[in-house]
This record gives sequence, structure tokens and C-alpha cells, in this order.
Amino acid sequence: MTQIFLNYRSEDDEAFGVAMLDQALSDRFGDDAVFLASKSVELGSAWETDMFEAVKESSALLVIMGRRWLDAKDENGGRRIDDPKDFVRREILTALELGKKVIPVRLACKRLKADDLPEELRPLISRQDIEVRFRNYRVDVELLAQRLRQELPELRKVAPSRTADGHGRKPVDSVTRIGNQFNGAFHFRDFNNYGPAD
Repeated sequence: MTQIFLNYRSEDDEAFGVAMLDQALSDRFGDDAVFLASKSVELGSAWETDMFEAVKESSALLVIMGRRWLDAKDENGGRRIDDPKDFVRREILTALELGKKVIPVRLACKRLKADDLPEELRPLISRQDIEVRFRNYRVDVELLAQRLRQELPELRKVAPSRTADGHGRKPVDSVTRIGNQFNGAFHFRDFNNYGPAD
């Protein structure tokens, strides 16, 4: 059963952060406990049905916001968030209607104001959020994981995977596409430090 649903916008500037959050939370709670559409929807399945079933089965929905989360435009130039058919909006509204824990996760961006959002989504403003910053990524993600573990007792702690260097850092291989943002492979590591991956 999925406990954590990752809600994100692929056009967002910080969409690569979604892959990092998925890896970090999966390391702690197990791969099956974290739903990320590009990872969790099986080939040939009815993806829309699977996504909304995962929202219904989840204990928490993380609304992952970067700088373009709010202002991303559709093909007609309108804000996607204002479109009732927008999947990001629909997933959030489904979670709110079902009484799920909905947690805004800001990727180094400012808090939203009520006037920024369609009226249906304004309950997001009253939800306690958390910020994940690039330079403090490991600390911020660990805080997020601790809070999730405290507030969602059904989450199980999974020992981190060990790599060849024995430091418990798990490689993320072949991250091919999150929206149009990131191609290639990288190692999940301490992002407080710069430099090449080990």
C-alpha cells in the first residue's frame, strides 16, 4: 500500500528535486511506500486510474512546489493550476476531499498566498509546510522523513542501501526525464557539498 504520494508539476524548474525526494524517502520507507507516477505506474496500465487509486490509498500527499509550480502555462497561455482538468490540481483536491494529510514541500521557493490560488485550493495555505533547500538538502530531507515517521506511524523504516564504498549512499541511475528538466545519471549524495559524485 502506498503511504506517500508525490504530487508535482513536470514543467517546474526544480522538477529534478522530485527524483531526489523519491529516492531519499524510498530509501527510508521502502520503494513501494512512495508513489511517483514515472516510477510507479506499470507499462500498459490505465495510468489515470492508477494515479487516483494511489491518492486514495495514500496516507499523505506531498505537494512538491518549485518556482514554476504556480505559473506553469498550458498551450493556450493560461495557468495550468486554474484548469479544473489539471492533474496536479485534481490530485490535491482528491486528497483534501478524502481527508488525507496534505503537506506542501517547497523546493527553495516562497510560500504562496491565498490570492495566488484558485479558491478550491486555498486550504493549502493553512497547511504546515516544509522547505527543502539545495545547500541543506540532506538535513531538510531527514527532517521531513522524521516528521512523516512521527505523524504516520504506518510508515516503516528501511535500512539505507549500502554501496560499494560502504557509506550507505544509493546511486540513482538513468534519470532520463522529469518533464524537460534532467537527463543523465547521478549519485544520491550529500548535497551540502559540491563536486563530482564518488
